[in-house]
Amino acid sequence: MTVSHEREHEVAGLPATLLQAADGAISASAAAVAILSLVVLFLSLGAEVVVRYLTTQGMGWPSELPNLLFPWLVMGGVVLAAQKGAHISVTLLLDMLPRTAARSLLLAMQVVVAATFFYLAYIGLAVIEITGSEVYPVTGVSARWAYLSLIAGFVGVGLTAVTTFLRLLIAEDPRSVRAHVSEEEL
Repeated sequence: MTVSHEREHEVAGLPATLLQAADGAISASAAAVAILSLVVLFLSLGAEVVVRYLTTQGMGWPSELPNLLFPWLVMGGVVLAAQKGAHISVTLLLDMLPRTAARSLLLAMQVVVAATFFYLAYIGLAVIEITGSEVYPVTGVSARWAYLSLIAGFVGVGLTAVTTFLRLLIAEDPRSVRAHVSEEEL
């Protein structure tokens, strides 16, 4: 737990605990999706290489898995990056503002992010309807599965924006919320 999260608990108590639980669930889900996608991709493509080497014929279905699972891997990573504050950002203006103005700017940014990503998730439902007729020939899996990853990722980033908004309301220093700390990665 980071120092900023400890301070949030001291100030807000139960609300901060609930926010931490929500963020933990979002992070755990995104990490599980990303890791599972990566492991299945690695094992299936590894099996394809071994079978092709031994028999000079491929199994077929592993060649379709990157189309189905890579989007899940990417969106899991996008949500994790949002949770850790690891997306690229320019903070020059934010650093020049006083604390109250910085909080207002960050709150407004989270409203825009949440609205944008929830809207993208809504639009993604139409995309799923359009792609529903596309089916991968060997596995027979609908292309909807791959496009569903976009909706899940957009919802994950939207929920992260909502929890960030709430954290900004209770944090003593708004700049510390989702501030990327490279030392935590070691």
